Amino acid sequence: MTRHSVVSTPPSILIVDDEFGLAEMLREMLRDSGFEVTLAINGRLALEILRAGKVDLVLTDMMMPVMDGAELAAAIRSDDRYRHTPIIMMTSLPTVFPRPGDLFDAVLRKPFTPDLLLATMTACLTRVGDSAAPGERQSGDDRQMGSEDSR
Repeated sequence: MTRHSVVSTPPSILIVDDEFGLAEMLREMLRDSGFEVTLAINGRLALEILRAGKVDLVLTDMMMPVMDGAELAAAIRSDDRYRHTPIIMMTSLPTVFPRPGDLFDAVLRKPFTPDLLLATMTACLTRVGDSAAPGERQSGDDRQMGSEDSR
């Protein structure tokens, strides 16, 4: 009988934010929590990174130069290869926009706590992993997660 070892790779997170200090802080925190992390300073660069490798979850800011978070999310959702990749929006915009839906799996209002971020990421990754067959992700309507407020 042959023994098979299962090697679990950490989830790959793409952080998209033009605020370098915040992006670096998030990268260090997520690396310390066991994630693989890549940074992009705008949506256009994020799409290039997404197309070049494996990304399990996108954590993006809303307001950025070149391509903002909503444009990035729309581009991801319009591509069959990536459309089911979980996207968490980070924003300081008023609560009326953006809301989770077809573009975002969750919206985190800045500032948020590390615990809230990790719980939200875990929920998004678990929903995708639990409901999808290998190589498949679930549809947009089933992935929605409500807006969180860290107050």
